Amino acid sequence: MYVTASLKSLSLVGVLATTTALAHASSITFDLVNVSSSVGSLSGTIDIDIATKLVTAANITLNDVAAGSPDFTDLRSETTSNGVGQAFLSESGANPGNPTGDLALYYNISSFGTGSGVLNLCFRGQDCGVHGGFSSYVKLNGANGTEGPVYFTSGQLDPLLPDPQNPATAGEPSSLLLLGTGIAIGAAMMARLAARRAEAEALS
Repeated sequence: MYVTASLKSLSLVGVLATTTALAHASSITFDLVNVSSSVGSLSGTIDIDIATKLVTAANITLNDVAAGSPDFTDLRSETTSNGVGQAFLSESGANPGNPTGDLALYYNISSFGTGSGVLNLCFRGQDCGVHGGFSSYVKLNGANGTEGPVYFTSGQLDPLLPDPQNPATAGEPSSLLLLGTGIAIGAAMMARLAARRAEAEALS
């Protein structure tokens, strides 16, 4: 009976460990804040993987009524190089071979996981990452393909939730750890009580 109770306790601890691991987000959602260009502002969110620092999902709108306020959600490619992450997006539902619009997002990852968690976008004529020279832009492919690129002029990426890699902004993982430890201790105590009851019943 004691062995069975111990196994149940270990199983509970295993489930707890798995649940706690899943609770730690694998990506951070960033909000586009004060992002603008000469044809309009851009708003929306992007998800960046904590380990790879690559964009995994995006939903960005160019707030330009004349252009139909296109949404960029289709991720075509992404990579990181020289302290800069880059993601190329197409308009939602566009033909991959002939997209009606393109968006190139360059962001500085050299401070990823430190400080406030805010990521700076890369702008034309400004240093970004290690070597600089990266410029975020949006391009609308008109009938003659001459609309753009239009470069971003301001803005940044602000995390919507605390960065789990940054102790200064993330209190949640430590809380989860304390909770997990408490539940594990409670499970062990319950297993011991169950074993004692079983022994008492066996002797009576």
